[in-house]
Amino acid sequence: MAAERENSDEPVAASPSPNPPGVTTPLAKEAIFKKTLQTPYEAVFTLDSTGTYYVQPASVRGVPVSRIDVQSSYWETSWDSLDEFLARESREKELKEKYLKLKRQKPSDVPISKRAKVHQDNMSKHVKIREIFGDESPYHPNQLVSKQHLPDEGLCQKEFMYRIACKVSDLKVLHKKGLLQMDPWDFLRWRVHLQISDKVNRIGQSAKGCVRSVIGKLFDHQDGSPADPIMREAILLSALYQNRLASFKNHGKAEYTPDTSVMKYLEATMPEGSRPSRPKDLAAKPVLKQVRRQSGSAKADARKQLNLEAREERRRRLKAQAGTYQGVNAFRARRQTE
Repeated sequence: MAAERENSDEPVAASPSPNPPGVTTPLAKEAIFKKTLQTPYEAVFTLDSTGTYYVQPASVRGVPVSRIDVQSSYWETSWDSLDEFLARESREKELKEKYLKLKRQKPSDVPISKRAKVHQDNMSKHVKIREIFGDESPYHPNQLVSKQHLPDEGLCQKEFMYRIACKVSDLKVLHKKGLLQMDPWDFLRWRVHLQISDKVNRIGQSAKGCVRSVIGKLFDHQDGSPADPIMREAILLSALYQNRLASFKNHGKAEYTPDTSVMKYLEATMPEGSRPSRPKDLAAKPVLKQVRRQSGSAKADARKQLNLEAREERRRRLKAQAGTYQGVNAFRARRQTE
């Protein structure tokens, strides 16, 4: 539906929301999530007759298909240079090595330790940015949206590029596994387009004043929910594969547990041997800490009680699913709890 809208001549403001109204059941969410990840490039993007520029979606209209550089006719002189940023990596590496050496010599010197940490972090960001936007990459930050939506300096700043590079890298994980059909960069541009379409009110209106926040809020929670739930779920799904789900936060909680639909989709589409393990029940952690403080028979009794409660919870979930066939794994799980 979103793709049909983007290939039409309707005003940009009429673009559908990335979170369709009326979708409340887990199965409906799961179906939309799966269908969205499998959306083909051709359903969203169209080129001009020469295959040189994008025509649709509207947020990338006029953007060259080939990667741009400072010599391109499309380039604006006010934009920060990606090449100049990448060239600074060698100097950053020297500074990192210098301050790490000083830190080893003076481990109690706080200012030196702080400088070493800064240059370590900067170097890590340089590496990730080069991985996604380096000389061999087909991607350029200033081609994420058309120039009418870009700030005067463009999008080639370290923190912004690092943030985007991390998300493209996450999406590449899903693309390699066949869960994401579209190229990760194109998928990101499509989701950005949907958000921009919700922000502008008429054809030709610029989003340059809000494009950074629009892109940032694709992944973050806003007033209790992400601006783009599909993108958020995709990033969490990738995090499961990379075994780093604990790095995601949710309003002060130490970890984030993805929507049930993500796990269902994962289990339904991947061979049993390649599925990541489910995250542990976060709610049980405080209870486990209390158990560890106990000793002897009290600890054994407490653990036994926890196991019984976990088994009852599994039985309850399986009973709720008993009306439909859930596959051989669910059948085996049901047999184990009976």
